[in-house]
Amino acid sequence: MTNGKRKTLHDFFPGSDVSRKGKSHECGPRNANLRDESSTNIGEEQVIFEETAYRGLAKFFCQSGTPPKSVEDRYFKQLISYLNPKFRPSSAILSRYCLKLYDEEKAKVKEILRSLNGRVSLSVERLKYNKFNDFGYCSTSDFGGSFSDFICLRVHFIDEDWKLRSWVVSFRSLDAYGDYVGETIQCLSDFGIEDKICAVTVHSYLDFDEIVDVIKSTLLEKKRLQLDGQFFRVSCNADIFSSMVKKAFGMIEDIISDIRLIVFWGKSLPVWNVTFHKLQEALELEAKGEYLKKDDYKDFDIPSPQEWEKVKGVCKLVGHVYTAAEVLFMERRPSAGLYFHNLNKLRFNLMKDSVSSDEFARNLANIMLKKFGKYWTHMYLVLALTTIMDPRYKVKYLEFCFLKYERNDLLPLSSILEAIQRLFDDYVVHRSSMEYPMSDSDSDTGEDLISDEFGTSEDLLEPMEVVNDPSFGFDCSDEFSKFIQTTSQPPKSELDCYLEEPIVPWTKNFDVLSWWKAASPRYPVLSKLARDLLSIQLSLVTGYDSYYTDLREPDRDMTSVEPDLVNALMSTKSWFDKQRRNAMKAEVQNN
Repeated sequence: MTNGKRKTLHDFFPGSDVSRKGKSHECGPRNANLRDESSTNIGEEQVIFEETAYRGLAKFFCQSGTPPKSVEDRYFKQLISYLNPKFRPSSAILSRYCLKLYDEEKAKVKEILRSLNGRVSLSVERLKYNKFNDFGYCSTSDFGGSFSDFICLRVHFIDEDWKLRSWVVSFRSLDAYGDYVGETIQCLSDFGIEDKICAVTVHSYLDFDEIVDVIKSTLLEKKRLQLDGQFFRVSCNADIFSSMVKKAFGMIEDIISDIRLIVFWGKSLPVWNVTFHKLQEALELEAKGEYLKKDDYKDFDIPSPQEWEKVKGVCKLVGHVYTAAEVLFMERRPSAGLYFHNLNKLRFNLMKDSVSSDEFARNLANIMLKKFGKYWTHMYLVLALTTIMDPRYKVKYLEFCFLKYERNDLLPLSSILEAIQRLFDDYVVHRSSMEYPMSDSDSDTGEDLISDEFGTSEDLLEPMEVVNDPSFGFDCSDEFSKFIQTTSQPPKSELDCYLEEPIVPWTKNFDVLSWWKAASPRYPVLSKLARDLLSIQLSLVTGYDSYYTDLREPDRDMTSVEPDLVNALMSTKSWFDKQRRNAMKAEVQNN
């Protein structure tokens, strides 16, 4: 969209309907006009056209994250020839234009991040190239392949307009790193955010200790580490769900193999929700007596009644996880309050099943509860702090949860209140340090104003004898001072005022960021704290990707792209998201 008008392919290929002289010339961005000095038969008009066309193509490919080699596709070439027969784009030249566009956009992103008056959160995700075999998806490690894992480093922040941004700042294969930790730190420094990080979200089951510790040490040296790093490392919620479910399915692995055959369960992605639904389907058929028809299933191993009971127990426990996952992963932007509520509910259900009369279900529930307990102990503080920043929950909801799920144990609440108070105090101190009082020479006192306007006090008042008595004219000053000390209350802080305000009624479509945007004039300091806390990512993935039991795959088209180019494409694609949304919004408004 430009000036409210929809862009067409003709905008990327101007002059496609005009006859041009000269031969088509493939030239790179070495010169301002892209002219190859060794060629003399290329008209200036054609060179300018190619410059415009390559820049337009580069923006299109970067916005969509499409590898430039796609221009070599036969059908794409046909499309280009329809638009302008004399233009024959080269993937090599287009790649250079994509890198040039990346450099231009990176300069803008760096300026935005450097000037950001607040903190950011990071996420570090590892992606693995997978491959099919006869039984479904398998890791390339099973094939001894030479494919490399990728590391995606994202920065998350809430901008001045209270919009959540999620930008890729590095996307590289592990083979492309010489010193992974050192280059990551250099990347953060290059973008000017090495001392602005409030939290890092990583996989729950992979070793990212080194990179997290180095970032934390950098913040500690600069005295920018919040709450001594108590909530600095955030574990991915989708990972803990997958880990719990994999353990449950592992308990009946042989039975699942038999059921896979009798329900005609073919190849599938490594996602646990598919396995869960297939097991439920098998249970429904078993309840209807389908598998009692021995002639139909004589060639299959039908689970015994005891085995079906184990399947029921597994499905019940996995069902608790699935119920929470549906809420947290299928929402476009689940709030921290939803996480806190549904994770508490999951823990409560597992605790009930951990005392089941069924020995198999009881043992499995305790195993899953132990896994979840480690995650919960590590995460409850960051979940609680971010929940408080939602005006639909605040501290009242935490009180409700501790009374409901913790058997009236409010002891953890005191540590949470202490933590939020410490955080707020730090923000107050930081803000005060940024406000410089005027010097005496620059300030105007009330006396100065009177002197300038009316002359000095000596000009207006006659000299008079001053009685040397502190209580002259007011003989109860001491008594009044004591009264003030015993009856006056200290002024309430922004945090106190916010917590004392009535709870906002709960609605599903409530936009917490819009609420804080409107409330920020009333809470200038607290709103900054809210903006930083609400940018923390509680899961690396959402949607269908959250059900993967293995690492996600990168885009397969990207696995063969040069390291610098794949980084440029994946980064600019995330940076252009804002432009695409603005264009779509403008289009809706114009229509």
